[in-house]
Amino acid sequence: MQENDNLPENDHRIIGQKLDLFSVNESTGAGLPLFHPNGAMLFRLIEQYITDKLLKSGSHLAKTPHIYKAGVWKKSGHEAKFKENMFYTESEGQKFAIKPMNCPGHIYIYKHKSHSYRDLPIRLAEFGTVYRNELSGNLTGLTRVRTITQDDAHIFCTESQIESEVINMINFFIETYNEFGLSIDTIELSTMPKKHIGDIESWNKAEELLEKALKKNKTTYKVNPGDGAFYGPKIDFHVKDVLGRSWQLGTIQVDFNLPERFKLFYIDEKNEKKQVTMLHRAMLGAVERFMAILIENCNGAFPLWLAPVQVRIINMNDTLIEYSEGIEKKFRDAGFRVDSDYRLESVGKKVREASLMKIPYVIVIGDKEKDAGTLAVRSRGDKPKFGVKFDNLIKDMKKEVESKK
Repeated sequence: MQENDNLPENDHRIIGQKLDLFSVNESTGAGLPLFHPNGAMLFRLIEQYITDKLLKSGSHLAKTPHIYKAGVWKKSGHEAKFKENMFYTESEGQKFAIKPMNCPGHIYIYKHKSHSYRDLPIRLAEFGTVYRNELSGNLTGLTRVRTITQDDAHIFCTESQIESEVINMINFFIETYNEFGLSIDTIELSTMPKKHIGDIESWNKAEELLEKALKKNKTTYKVNPGDGAFYGPKIDFHVKDVLGRSWQLGTIQVDFNLPERFKLFYIDEKNEKKQVTMLHRAMLGAVERFMAILIENCNGAFPLWLAPVQVRIINMNDTLIEYSEGIEKKFRDAGFRVDSDYRLESVGKKVREASLMKIPYVIVIGDKEKDAGTLAVRSRGDKPKFGVKFDNLIKDMKKEVESKK
């Protein structure tokens, strides 16, 4: 039986296949999705949107390797607490581990030079791909995978800056979820697990700081005992999908332990070394899971700003191909993602196929449109409009993109 058998029509695996977004091939490995051009574009649009928001908020981009020497993971505590979820390899007699998290790379970027208290907070952000050795029986479409792209960030700050940073992140998360049409189900404060590193005093302090920020921000939350990360407590954000199921996406974590292990310092006002605090932050969590929720919530009918293909050009006959290609170029020059269907098929069939692909705008070019210099426009869910001027359509479409409807 295939994974897609007996699934509801709005399941992201069914929609993903129909819209040619992604596939999972046993030849390349379970839990390792292959994103087709449409899916890769959707992935890129989400990434770019979040990146733009992060840059405006004062974050800086980082890019780190996919593997590190195994000693890094021993020092961080991952090897002791997370080894069963890790992949290993060797080269020239040295043992390497494929990264299950992005933290060490950002730590070494911070550690590369000394920092003053005046430099803080330093916010490093990365869409970093990590790999976790999930059991094959747990793998499901995009919601449970072995390759996870995280909108990961690490904020290096003073202890006194934790509260404001956490509050800003909470509000940033809520604002972004709303923009994607997602409703928050619950916000949890997850406390120290049985498998952890560090002393009880540092854990208690970290939990108190998170709870203080939640209360000051008047954020409704509940406590989830024992479900923190092994290096620190966290605030977890759960959202509801279109079927009412709850998914954990975002997380904010306070970490005193990795800065201590890696000897991360800053120079304070008295010109003395002081240990920096590290905040871990992922808003979407796994981009793959976020995409699955988004695909199902939209039922594949993405808003114009997120649609992998925004416009499809269809010609009435072969004599109009050259003219239609000119219209196609005008859309592309105006900044829209456009493709075309110039096959020797009936216009009705081509329009139906574009509709099944849920493309927001279908432009049909006939002799009348060529002679009048206008367009026949079929916007998704609406009746066709004739005699539409190109400039007017572009103006309306740009407004629609900007509105993020």
